[in-house]
Amino acid sequence: MARRTSFKLPGFTTWVDNIKNEVSKAAAEEIVNDLQVSGPYWSGEFADAWVIKQGKTRVNATEEPSGPRRLTPASFNPKPVTAPPPSGRKSVQYTIGNEMVYRDIAMDLDPERVRWKGGQPPNTAPQDWYRTYVEAGELRQTLEKATNRVAKNPKIRGFKGPNTSPS
Repeated sequence: MARRTSFKLPGFTTWVDNIKNEVSKAAAEEIVNDLQVSGPYWSGEFADAWVIKQGKTRVNATEEPSGPRRLTPASFNPKPVTAPPPSGRKSVQYTIGNEMVYRDIAMDLDPERVRWKGGQPPNTAPQDWYRTYVEAGELRQTLEKATNRVAKNPKIRGFKGPNTSPS
């Protein structure tokens, strides 16, 4: 029977957790940026209502529209959204959501409602833009891009374990 052996690499688990946390934070921020650009931008309020919260939590629809304001693609500049920094050594998870009260309509998730009809503002995002982002590979590309970018970060690039050089 094979004998079981084990060895320890002090700091290795912390290093791996730091990588996971940095990738999670970068991915969450890049996903929100993609959603802001891909989604409707008629007034800019929907794009600015995206949030990133730490942990598995609910994002409530609490933001009311402030009134009519029309943006053009040239004047559209969503506010940057940053993820809260990881706290502690444990792996961190993020929840991404939109706080606008009409988010289900803007994301085409309410089958009973159509975003705009008749004389109302034209759509500024294609129908089913959110579902397309999640299901058509754009989300996967964003995750890969964030992972590759973080992997090149010199702060976490190489594991510096215990000194193993001979004395």
